[in-house]
Amino acid sequence: MHDTPPRLQLVGGSSGHDPMDLGTLGDAVVLVVEGEPRWSNPRFDDLSAALREACIEWCGNPDDPRRRTHLSETGRHWEVLRAPAEQGAWLGMLFEVTDDRNHQLRRQVIAAAGVELLHLDRSTVEELNVAERLRLLEEKIVEHVRRELKFDNFEIRLLEPRTRQLELVIAENINPLKIGEVIYADEAGNGISGWVAATGRSYRCDDVQNDPLYREGLDDAASTLTVPLRMHEDIIGVFNIESNTKSHFTENDEELAGLFGEYIAMAMHMLDLLVVERFTTSEQASTSLLSDLESPLRDISLIVDELKQDADENDERITRLNMALDMMRNRIEASAAGPRSILDAEQALAILEPVDALLGKRVIVADDEPNIRRMVAKILEQLGCEVMMCSNGAETLEILEEADRSNTSPDLLLSDIKMPDLNGYELFRETQDRFPGIPVILMTGFGYDPNHSIVRASQEGMQTVLFKPFKTSQLVDAVTQAVACS
Repeated sequence: MHDTPPRLQLVGGSSGHDPMDLGTLGDAVVLVVEGEPRWSNPRFDDLSAALREACIEWCGNPDDPRRRTHLSETGRHWEVLRAPAEQGAWLGMLFEVTDDRNHQLRRQVIAAAGVELLHLDRSTVEELNVAERLRLLEEKIVEHVRRELKFDNFEIRLLEPRTRQLELVIAENINPLKIGEVIYADEAGNGISGWVAATGRSYRCDDVQNDPLYREGLDDAASTLTVPLRMHEDIIGVFNIESNTKSHFTENDEELAGLFGEYIAMAMHMLDLLVVERFTTSEQASTSLLSDLESPLRDISLIVDELKQDADENDERITRLNMALDMMRNRIEASAAGPRSILDAEQALAILEPVDALLGKRVIVADDEPNIRRMVAKILEQLGCEVMMCSNGAETLEILEEADRSNTSPDLLLSDIKMPDLNGYELFRETQDRFPGIPVILMTGFGYDPNHSIVRASQEGMQTVLFKPFKTSQLVDAVTQAVACS
């Protein structure tokens, strides 16, 4: 077919280059005149008859307005471009895009797998206890990493915010650290995982023997790929993959691992919520403990009263004993209250002082649990905030509407995730619609977030989550940081 005419040339322009023979092009080229092929280069002739016919038919169709189309055959893909050469003639060019197309399809598959992680069947999850729920989530992550990403040797580490330690939560065929060894989110001395967690950037190691950052993992590892687990703007951990082949990982692997890593981050964030359910069991145990200790505490109190009769009324020892008894009762009662309490509120209120950054800040506190609502309000007021309390979503909406009408924007919203009429995400969304950029902190004592409030709100800029029961210091830190960032 390419013998007539024997040569087609691109004529050199003002640059003075010599004419170029189109037959030497690396991509397939065909000239179609009035629906019939007049010339083609060897690359086009090497294509299958079916593919050549499909290309010629499309190039010679004057009724099709497109200048670009795609053709596929037995797992291979081509992009076809055509341009008018002269009246009734079209020049068609085929570019093989199999790798790009397969990469695009893998992205779609991985995105679907990630969505599945975040939407485990509710009826199934509700029948499982905490340990079973965590196991199910882990099994799903491992399944998708193996099937969609084709990675067999990997680990997931989560960042402990207080210590900055990277704690192992999932490992497949990678040796754990030796006893006493730890990895921190630090650019130096903590391996590739520490560097990735500290910088928030992915890292491909083509040869572990010659990479100064690498620390021992897979016994015969030759190359690695590590990507950060990112939740909104925060790095919450790392996803590390290893291979026993040098230079095994490509840029496409890095992109796909990063994409799935985003879903892993959201799923692991949900995992944290599931763990919170341990407080249900803790509440029962604490209640039982309080009952068991009631009698000995009463006996100790009677003994203190007897000592008080024989001692000087200013005896410091008696005062300290009474304070210790009160502290024991308060701590046990707070633990027994579980998600309905702030663990050390009474003691903290005795020493809390106003914080300059919080003076006069208008804070809305929304929680249907009276004790939490009152204690949070008392703590914030003692810090210098002006607090508006709401017992449900409807009251919160009324305050937001009134603030909108009077043009008096609140400085912060603290809301429980699960209230009788509205969930945390709905209040978050309403706040952002009326007052864009106002920080929002969600509170939860539930391991299962049926409305995915935390995931959705975190994606859209929510500040943080407080897991009940929390300590006063956690509340103060979260509020101070949220206001400072607004």
